[in-house]
Amino acid sequence: MNKSVSLSALVIAASVSTNAFAQGSGTTQTTQLEPIIVSAGISPVAADEYGRSHTVITRDDIEERGYATVQEALEAQPGISMNGDAPSNRQIRIRGGEGSHTLILIDGVRAAAGDSEYIFRGLDTSYIERIEILRGPQSVPYGTDASTGVINIVTQQADTGFNAGAAVEIGEGDAESAYIAYGDTKTQVTLNISNRYDRGFDYSGDGGESDSSRWQSITTKGSFNLTRRLDTGFTYRIADVAYDLDENADGFGGRPSSDNESDYVFDDPSESSEALERAGSGYIEYRPHDQITSHRVSFNRTSNQSDTVTDDVTEVASYRLQYSADRVAVAKSRQLLSLLVERKTDRGGADLPDRQTDSVAVEYTGWLADDWSAQVGVRHDFNESFSDVVSWNVASSYFLANDIRLHASGGRAIVNPSFFEFTGGTSRAFNADLEPEENQGFDIGVEVPLSGLSGSVGVTYFKETLTNEISSDDLSAPFTYENDEGESDREGVELAASIAVNPSLDLRGNYTYLDATNADGSIEVRRPRNELSLGLTWRARQIPVTINGDLRHVRGLYDTQFWEPTPRPTEELPSFTTVDLSGQLDVLPGLTLTGRVTNLTDEENKEVWGYATRGRAGFVGVRASW
Repeated sequence: MNKSVSLSALVIAASVSTNAFAQGSGTTQTTQLEPIIVSAGISPVAADEYGRSHTVITRDDIEERGYATVQEALEAQPGISMNGDAPSNRQIRIRGGEGSHTLILIDGVRAAAGDSEYIFRGLDTSYIERIEILRGPQSVPYGTDASTGVINIVTQQADTGFNAGAAVEIGEGDAESAYIAYGDTKTQVTLNISNRYDRGFDYSGDGGESDSSRWQSITTKGSFNLTRRLDTGFTYRIADVAYDLDENADGFGGRPSSDNESDYVFDDPSESSEALERAGSGYIEYRPHDQITSHRVSFNRTSNQSDTVTDDVTEVASYRLQYSADRVAVAKSRQLLSLLVERKTDRGGADLPDRQTDSVAVEYTGWLADDWSAQVGVRHDFNESFSDVVSWNVASSYFLANDIRLHASGGRAIVNPSFFEFTGGTSRAFNADLEPEENQGFDIGVEVPLSGLSGSVGVTYFKETLTNEISSDDLSAPFTYENDEGESDREGVELAASIAVNPSLDLRGNYTYLDATNADGSIEVRRPRNELSLGLTWRARQIPVTINGDLRHVRGLYDTQFWEPTPRPTEELPSFTTVDLSGQLDVLPGLTLTGRVTNLTDEENKEVWGYATRGRAGFVGVRASW
């Protein structure tokens, strides 16, 4: 089978533009379309070869749909739950796992540090090339923290020659961004600067002062072909964020308590916080004359600081060997073996020794037949702080007639207790008996082209089981964390569909059903049972105008009512439906006017008990490139 043709069904299910389809002579054909490379293993994997459920959000998607932040782009994607008590404090969960079970990467470098989860506070999309969502256990290439999936955010790539651009937006705040890039056959370098100020709203809902936030960042990366056999490259990112917040009356830290929702969160103009994120990486890669092997040495460092975290640091040093078993160049191999040797060091703010983990992983990626690919890997972690562990991944993709694609995967992954869980908010190992959480699961799905409709539909069933889940009922320090006995089960269905009705109109839809329970059978909070998104993109034929609309419906979302006495009840939040609208007008080549309205119907869409959410908001802007 021609793999560039078989890619078509996958591209639709992966949220890539549906204009790649054309119908002719009763068969589905594609126009010229570069294969998407998914960073889904020790070595990159072509999208049509990858057996695990995944989604790719492209730059075209970001611009056409008016996504201003990464969290907006991730909302309502299959298997994704995003919520929090403020836009500056949102967690992401994949398939019902915890926020700490999802690994966030930016250009392949961990966004969080010190064995903690990443909190989304305003990560700007102005310099994002694409976002890769990888679902299911991913420990073989990434180690701990990739228990339920990985979000890999890829920043802007350099084109040939000098390129530059800028964008400005005003509305409920303002945003400015600019970039400059240079590329040729041996060098690619980019530099991006962005500033986003959100005027905000009153999180308490009491009509008080607006709680604002500001996100400022500089991102740069480069790659250099030093010789025919030797490459090197780097990335660096720094982000400074300041944000307001409102107090709640849960009794924590001596604050007043409340006995009803209306008094639980109260306006507090004095409350604010700051955070500083820094991350960088460097690598050097050597290929011998025959190019059937490749050797890559890299070092990554992430450092995060905030009002509550003095300096969390994660450092990863690694060596990767690629070997082409079919004796062709690694870049063209259909039978690729990879070896990874890695040392990861985590440092937390408490008076505890650093955590060091040495790892060895091996992986096979290849085509077993013209229509059948597989990825198999195993990893051994030698852990200084906890028991050694073996994790594994297996995935396969198979093409039937007419580009129907079957895919299945399974895996086992581990998440270590965070420094905060281990210390309980003290400066010592207060919860020294904690053990790592273990997630094991599988998924199976099918992606089917819709003949005559220039589209595709994909359905995936998944089931995962978490053991040793870490939980706490404390609201005051020191916090007692324990491993729950029994199993926390999560299973569900993910549906993705897209249709190019004609060159002017695209339709799409995603739906996720999730049944997630704790080990005692109670429902897991902040993971909606039903989440539906519907969208359309319309392009005018006579004038360069694009209009985009997205509807998001959430039902079956539960959260704990912390103002109630122990045992605090978990109750269902009201269902809600929001509508976002965006548009763009290409005034001149390289000059585009933009506009968007979020929550068009001004729907109350509460995600956490007691906290308000934003009403209707409008923005206009201009984007230029040269």
